[in-house]
Amino acid sequence: MCGRYLFDPMTGELKEYYKLAFQMKQDDLKTGEIFPSEEVITLGSGPDQKLRVALTTWGFSNHQNKQRLINARSETVEEKPTFREEFRRHRCLFPMSGFYEWNKDKERILFTYPDEREMYVAGLYRVKDGQTESVILTTEPNELVEPIHNRMPLIIDKKDARDWLENTEKAALLLHKTDESKLVLQKIPKDKN
Repeated sequence: MCGRYLFDPMTGELKEYYKLAFQMKQDDLKTGEIFPSEEVITLGSGPDQKLRVALTTWGFSNHQNKQRLINARSETVEEKPTFREEFRRHRCLFPMSGFYEWNKDKERILFTYPDEREMYVAGLYRVKDGQTESVILTTEPNELVEPIHNRMPLIIDKKDARDWLENTEKAALLLHKTDESKLVLQKIPKDKN
């Protein structure tokens, strides 16, 4: 499960996405460690087939309880009623610097690219009650993540971003890809507050 991620606007292209989002909101946008239910920067495809910045709330609201659905299993989104239509029509990307998981000793681990470039994670969005909500897709972990957690975000290579956003058949293939991302991890020390 991906329950937190890092958005550092100084990472690669994140600076440009942040600038565009800031112009849309005209307010302070959250950076650093991102939590579920916060307003986040996501990317979609515009009519000119260029990446478009959007602001969405991370998590699908759930009327049965107050918890938001923040993740969806990539292996089942095509069948699950909650996500099936969004997969067909409303795919997005979460740009980020990296994602966090916790090991069995409750230490926080940050996974990033070794060259500190931005990461693109598959997502879905929907509009509900006038609010745009988004979820992150997860998949089987790669060799680096597996000892720490049994799921990880579905990372989309930048070269596949347009296919993910615009081509449902190709996006369906990406749902089942084996993650070969070359990631590094670092333990984040606990705050001393």
